[in-house]
Amino acid sequence: MKICHVITGLGSGGAEIALCRLLESLRPPQFEHAVVVLGGEAALSARVSESAATHHLGMRPGRAGPGDVARLRQVLRHEAADLVHAWMYHAHLMTTLAVWTERVPHLWSVHHSLTDIATDKRRTRAVIRLNALLSSRPRRILYASHVSASQHETYGFCKARTAVIPNGYDTRIFAPDPDARARIRAELELPDDALVIGMVARVHPTKDHGNFLRAAAHFFGDHPDAFFVLVGEGASPDNPGLDALIGDARLRTHLRLLGRRTDIPALNAAFDIATLSSRGEAFPNAVAEAMACGVPCVATNVGDVSVIVGDTGEVVPPRDAAALSAGWARLAALGAEGRRALGLRARRRVIDRYTNSLRARRYASLYSTVAQEH
Repeated sequence: MKICHVITGLGSGGAEIALCRLLESLRPPQFEHAVVVLGGEAALSARVSESAATHHLGMRPGRAGPGDVARLRQVLRHEAADLVHAWMYHAHLMTTLAVWTERVPHLWSVHHSLTDIATDKRRTRAVIRLNALLSSRPRRILYASHVSASQHETYGFCKARTAVIPNGYDTRIFAPDPDARARIRAELELPDDALVIGMVARVHPTKDHGNFLRAAAHFFGDHPDAFFVLVGEGASPDNPGLDALIGDARLRTHLRLLGRRTDIPALNAAFDIATLSSRGEAFPNAVAEAMACGVPCVATNVGDVSVIVGDTGEVVPPRDAAALSAGWARLAALGAEGRRALGLRARRRVIDRYTNSLRARRYASLYSTVAQEH
């Protein structure tokens, strides 16, 4: 079966990483892939090109017109796929218009929540409304989380098209690693016995770094030996908005800002507690990846977080720094051995529910079903 994927861009976000992992899991000879990127080359372009024929159309964000739809239609006809799979809202819209008179069936993939839609750009909000109007056109709308599916159905997305397939992870790569723990702690000048709380998240209003830093200031008052690590695009000393928040928290000597990194499994291994401070998510990769590395999590109750974490960590209300700090305190009180045992339970939960292989089987089954229906 040949599948042509259409995606808005190939930055390092959740949907883009999910596409990479799917391409790497569903391999020839059973599956052949092509990828059409509406934008230009980006962080994950080289990785995608290793698994699929890749086309970058170089469209301007938010400014696509009829000529761009025609170009996309031409590429899709050239690829002659059995199925077209669109990822992210702008690609949903462009793909649906491009295949309107074609016979090929198409799908949408949603890796976004509507909890914090006010922080999305005005054009993006308009595209989401158009998605809702056109949502009966795709054969399926695939959501990464049940909460996201419910939110979009309430917003007007066609309920009859809903399917939920959670994200998946390679638990050989995301695994406990004592050597990486020692190496990263030495690199970051963190004491071996320090309690380290880390968060992997790009700086964006939805990720609520202010909530994290307020919680850190609160926690630090009772745990003066704690250290805090922020990883992700924008989490760097040259970000003036973040720097102002850090100044208010008065944590500079106990805070490490690493920016965008590609060695996330090793960084997770260096954490004692992984956290998520978001006020809106669908299926946050950062939580499941840390769990797979044997690190217990304290995360805000957004998207499917409560289902992912279960009884292997702490789930607290969003926008509540005191609750986030209290969750860290409960895990800190367990001691190193207690956290290690909890982390191993968290890893087992990911292995049982959220592996790449399980996700790949679900996608393979769905692709076959849609093709047979067509």
